[in-house]
Amino acid sequence: MRFSIFKLFLGVLLSLCWPSFSNAHDLYSGTASVFVSYANVRANSHLDKSPKINISFDGSDRLIPLVMDTGSVGIIVSADLFTPEPNARNLGPGQQFYSSSGIIEEGTWWSATQKIYDAEGRLLAISEVPVLRVTSVRCANNARSCHPKKHPRGVAMMGIGFARESKQQVRGTPAYNAFLNIKTILQNGKLEPLPKDWHSGYVVTSTGVHLGLTSANTANAGFVKLDPWPLYSTPRLPEWRPAPMTINVNGVKGDGHILMDTGVGTAYLTPPLLAELGKLVACPGKSGRECASDGTVISIYLPNQEHPIAHYSYTIGEERNLMQPKGTHIVKKKESKIFLNTGRHILDGINFFYDNTNGYMGYIWNGKSSHAIGYVKPTPSPLIPSHEKAAESTPTHLN
Repeated sequence: MRFSIFKLFLGVLLSLCWPSFSNAHDLYSGTASVFVSYANVRANSHLDKSPKINISFDGSDRLIPLVMDTGSVGIIVSADLFTPEPNARNLGPGQQFYSSSGIIEEGTWWSATQKIYDAEGRLLAISEVPVLRVTSVRCANNARSCHPKKHPRGVAMMGIGFARESKQQVRGTPAYNAFLNIKTILQNGKLEPLPKDWHSGYVVTSTGVHLGLTSANTANAGFVKLDPWPLYSTPRLPEWRPAPMTINVNGVKGDGHILMDTGVGTAYLTPPLLAELGKLVACPGKSGRECASDGTVISIYLPNQEHPIAHYSYTIGEERNLMQPKGTHIVKKKESKIFLNTGRHILDGINFFYDNTNGYMGYIWNGKSSHAIGYVKPTPSPLIPSHEKAAESTPTHLN
C-alpha cells in the first residue's frame, strides 16, 4: 500500500500524544469476565472465515461450532444439530432473514440452554435463550446468494448483535441474544451464578470474545453513546439504536449508521447520494456487477467527522491494508439511508464492545494495523451510568 508521508507522520503523532486510559473504574468496577477463544482461532489468523464459538445444548456435551455473527440476533441451528429436550417449550414458528445474502431460514423456536466453551473445550459460561430449529430455507426476491432447501443440514449461527429488529425480524430483541442472557460463568474454578458486580456486555476481538465488561478489557477505549430504542426493549434488557458514523466516499461525505459485522467478509455500503462510484464490478466470487471498483476511497469516522473518536480508511485495490474487506458491495435503494456493514476485517485494527446496560458502543485500537490506516482516540470512561436513558427504554413490544 502507498501511504503518504503526511499519514505516517500523523500516525506517529497520534500514538505519542494520546494518553492511555485505564477505563471504567466507576462504570465497570467489577472483575467478573471470561475470555472465550474462537473454536477456529488457529486456522483463521487472517479472518478468512467468520469466527466460531463452541456451543452445546441442554444436557448434551456435543460441541457444535456456531458462527458468531454480530450482524444478527438469535441462535439458528438446523435439525441435524439440535433436538429439543423432552421438556422443552415450543415457542411457535419463526424465521431468520439475512439481508446480505437474501437467505430466509424457517423453522420452530424452542426453549433451550446453551453451554459456552473456549477453543480448548473448557466450559466457561451457560446461557438461556430460545433456539430456532431450521427445517427449510427459501430465498428472498433478488437474493444475492441463496439456494432453497428442504431439510437443510449444517446450519449453525449465533447472532449476538443489537439494533437488528425489523418487520422481518420481530424476535431479534435482546431476549434472544445468548451473550446478554448469561446465567452462570466460571469463577474460582467452578460455574457460579453471576456476581452482583457483573456488567452485561461483550468485547469482540480477532481471537475471541470477553463476556462481561471490566475496567481491564475496556481499557483505552473510545466510548460512543447510543440512543434508546424503547419499542424493542424487554423488561430486563434495554435495546439501543444503531451506532452513528460519518462516511466519506470519493470525497463526498454523509452521516449514517455503522454495523460491525463478523458474519461476512464483504462490506455492504449505501453511500451518500452524490458520491461518484463509476462502473461497478463483480464482487469476489460472484458474477453480478455490484461492488465498488479499484481506486474507490472510503473513510469512516466514529461517531462523526466533527468529533471523531475512531477512524479508519481504505482504498479498494490497494494491498497490505488488513482492515480492507474482501469487497465493498454497493446497496442502493429508494429512500435508503447511508449505511455501512463493515465486514469482519474491521477486527484487524479495531476491537469493539457493546454495553447493553448503559447503552455504549466502545472502540479499542488493537495495534494489528498501522496508524496510517486509522486510530482510536481513548476517552475517559463515563463516570455515571446512564440510568435516565435506560429508564426511557420501557418496553412497548415484547416477544
